[in-house]
Amino acid sequence: MATGSPKSRHPAPTIHEARLASGPSGAVEWESALTLEQAIARRRQELDIVVRGDDENANRKLAKTVEEAVGPASRPQPPHTSTAGPNALPHFHQISRWPAATLFTKPRNGKPGK
Repeated sequence: MATGSPKSRHPAPTIHEARLASGPSGAVEWESALTLEQAIARRRQELDIVVRGDDENANRKLAKTVEEAVGPASRPQPPHTSTAGPNALPHFHQISRWPAATLFTKPRNGKPGK
C-alpha cells in the first residue's frame, strides 16, 4: 500500500473493496482495505475497488497505477451523475471494458459510503 511522504499534507490514499449501493443513488460503499497486489487481483476478477484519501491527485495517481497493471486504462472519467446517480464518483475502467468492474476514486470525507 502507498505511504505518505514527509512533505505531504495529507495521509496516503488507501485502497478498499467497493460495491455499488442499492438503488439509483450512484453511491459507492467501501469495505475492507486492500494492498496494491490485492487490488490488482480484485480488478482482474471483475470486482470493484475504491481509492480513498484527502488528496484527489494522489487518489487518481494510485488508481491509475492499479488500473494500468490490469491492462490499458481509460483516462480518468468524471462522475456520470445523469446516468449513474447524484452520488456517482470519478473513476477509471479498462479501455476494452474488460474486466467489467470499475475503479472509483473518492475523497476520504466525501460523498456517502461506509
